[in-house]
Amino acid sequence: MASLVASEAFAGTVQVFSPLATMNALGYNSGGRLCTTSLTGSDVSDWLSGQEDGWYTTTGNNDMRWGYASIDAAAQSLSLPNMNGTAGVCAGQKLTVNGLDAYTDMTFSFTLTPPTSTGSSYTWSLWYETTTGTAVELAKESQGSFTTPWSVSHTIEGEQYAEMARNGNGKIFVVIGSMGGPNGPSATLTDLSLTATEAAVPEPATAVLGLLGFSSLLMRRRRK
Repeated sequence: MASLVASEAFAGTVQVFSPLATMNALGYNSGGRLCTTSLTGSDVSDWLSGQEDGWYTTTGNNDMRWGYASIDAAAQSLSLPNMNGTAGVCAGQKLTVNGLDAYTDMTFSFTLTPPTSTGSSYTWSLWYETTTGTAVELAKESQGSFTTPWSVSHTIEGEQYAEMARNGNGKIFVVIGSMGGPNGPSATLTDLSLTATEAAVPEPATAVLGLLGFSSLLMRRRRK
């Protein structure tokens, strides 16, 4: 009797973020929580959930004259200004990932270069929305008063990712905020990325060998 060939597997990595292109102004009064680690799932949902996929910016005191985050499409970078005396400025992205169960993990990464003047603090957070419309925190981190680039790389994996795949509706939110420091100088964010690892699938050559072995088995049985 012919034995079936054991199935080998391979997986690839895909970029979930689209190239940086445009930034939409979208004010939201959260008492400054969007720019700190005190932000809540309700804050994120109220600000971004009902929007089209894309990048959005709050403004200092809900007034465009106070400043806002912006995108340099040519440099593929994001500028986040200091707005002292305000609730801070946030950049956020809403994106939809279809078929979360087609992946095994996701990695969010970026490099933030602060302005030469110190005193600002920066926060990033990552969220997903459940099938009932609740925003659930995946990760959150803050850092302040630093002068060298801040490189972030955080992977959602294991049971945390499996739970998102089971309960999520595909909507994912990224929020990056700036608070404090002197008015005017901006931090620059580069290499913004959200990658997903595809679940392993049978290699074509191995799958063909397995089918050939199965066909051979059927032919032997017919000859008996």
